[in-house]
Amino acid sequence: MASDDKLVLEPGNQFPEKAVKKSVQKFSKAEEAIGGANSVFTWNIATSADSIVPWGKNVAKRDKELRDFWPTETYIAGALAAVCLNRASLDWEIQGPNEKAVNSITDMLNSAIGAAAQEIGWIPYELAGVQDLYSQDNGRFEEIIRDPGEDANSKFKDERAPVIGLAHLDAAACIRTGDPEFPVIYTDQEGKIHKMPWYSVMPSSDFPSPIQSMNGVGHCCVTRALRIAQIMRSIEIFKDEKIGGRQHKQIHFVSGVSRTEIKDEILRGQEEANNMGNIRFILPSILASLDPEKPVTVATIDLANLPDGFDFDQEMQWYISGLALAFGVDYQEFAPLPGGNIGSASQSMILHRKTSGKSPATYMRRKVEAYRNYGVLPRGYTMIYNDKDEQEEMERQEVRTGAIEEVAIAVNQGILSPEAAAKTLVARGIYEEAEIAGLEPFWALELEERKQTVGNRGGNTLREDSKRQNTGKKDMTVGDRLRKMVRK
Repeated sequence: MASDDKLVLEPGNQFPEKAVKKSVQKFSKAEEAIGGANSVFTWNIATSADSIVPWGKNVAKRDKELRDFWPTETYIAGALAAVCLNRASLDWEIQGPNEKAVNSITDMLNSAIGAAAQEIGWIPYELAGVQDLYSQDNGRFEEIIRDPGEDANSKFKDERAPVIGLAHLDAAACIRTGDPEFPVIYTDQEGKIHKMPWYSVMPSSDFPSPIQSMNGVGHCCVTRALRIAQIMRSIEIFKDEKIGGRQHKQIHFVSGVSRTEIKDEILRGQEEANNMGNIRFILPSILASLDPEKPVTVATIDLANLPDGFDFDQEMQWYISGLALAFGVDYQEFAPLPGGNIGSASQSMILHRKTSGKSPATYMRRKVEAYRNYGVLPRGYTMIYNDKDEQEEMERQEVRTGAIEEVAIAVNQGILSPEAAAKTLVARGIYEEAEIAGLEPFWALELEERKQTVGNRGGNTLREDSKRQNTGKKDMTVGDRLRKMVRK
């Protein structure tokens, strides 16, 4: 690679060594974290009934339990998968001054290494990383693979070396050290410990904690939804066991019939069900020819039952709302809006736009900023997410159209001159000043001589609308105009 190519690919941002040294904070050293496994202890606010380690008590153990938990609860697993697929499928492109460098950066990102190097490509790389980001408090870790450089005299070494690849690191194998120069200690599958310098790893977490001793550990989406997910999982298990389980659900106190008779009838019923090939369904047991002088009475105590008035549909709606809140997305991302007064289409669009400014927009901006700050993107190059930009462009177009119509009416009514209207559009950010430069001959034209092709057929152009005067006559409906035509 020529020297000018290396200059093109020089990382844009470097480690703020001077700022770290001048900071009032006393940062930990990487060596102190070896063997600690992120065992940072904070206050214990959990109850004795919790089956998962409380947040902050033992990060590594809690994250392992979170990994074991979320696949067992259908809805949170589906929500996590939906969000991960959304983030991985976001369309992007690299922009910069050199087309060859743009293509090289794009190819490098599209050949990123996924989990355990089992898949190569941007989609598997993002699916593994986003899953860690949203299901692990420890967050996500991306290895930055740089060109080692064969020239010993080259200045492009270590943090100045160009990036040649990215790889996913298992969050369970990474320990946050609190050392800015060596923020992560990674243990590979052979048990070898790697002290990762800042320019070789990008740690990130979802909603990171401001507690200094937590070293950037966050509150992931699964953590935020954990309580309601545990409740829903218990309900699902209860329903499953009630339908197909063999646990005792009730105690019956029976008089007027012997226990042996009841037991014999139950065994007979089970035998009949086996002969019929029924695995789960069994016919009711019937005892006939009981002693009429000993009336049968029964008292029942329920051992496992949902609360009185329990409405599963309502609980599911609130559960989906809780998941949407925890994942920072709109309710409709996970399920259709419930029946009833669900609002107009415009209200749904407003909800979508408000939600798009939360989790997805934050994710995209953090990704671009990280790639700039860690030198994945060379100086002068940027990463553009087309999904966000296309939506924003549509919204900007709506604003632009409204502004143009407004000033057009003002010009037609003589409120503004064409020159003032153009300056107004520039001041409001609708057009750049360079876009209207050199249009002096246009302003020399008389307004009445200009022709507007759009809308001329119906006579409802902005200019003609502004000329209309109130005649005092009642506006005719379509039926009135039709009857008038018939009379003629």
